[in-house]
Amino acid sequence: MLVISRDNTESIIALEHKLCNPEKKSECIAEIEKIMDMKQLHLWRADSLSPCCGGDICSLVPQFEAEIGILADALTALKGGASSKATTLLEDYLAFLGKSYRSETSIIEGYGFSKNKEMEL
Repeated sequence: MLVISRDNTESIIALEHKLCNPEKKSECIAEIEKIMDMKQLHLWRADSLSPCCGGDICSLVPQFEAEIGILADALTALKGGASSKATTLLEDYLAFLGKSYRSETSIIEGYGFSKNKEMEL
């Protein structure tokens, strides 16, 4: 998948399972915030490259914005004590990832989106 690896997808699924445990709420909040920070960085990079590169890079901007929106809603739900809603939103997020990304690693490799492991989310 583009910008998302199997390991990252599995970590989101693990996060989804952690939401069932109220004792792990702060850990889940931190993980969602970390993912959002990475997506914000990807958005910034894609947005800054789109004027000169166009094409496939431009299509990443609305995808990252949509991802950040879903994650922000999940974070708000979790902070508000609605862990079941947050879980549903993470399921929606995973479905969005599966639908939105296709294997086009070459699009991003030249622009540094997946060079580092920590940048994959």
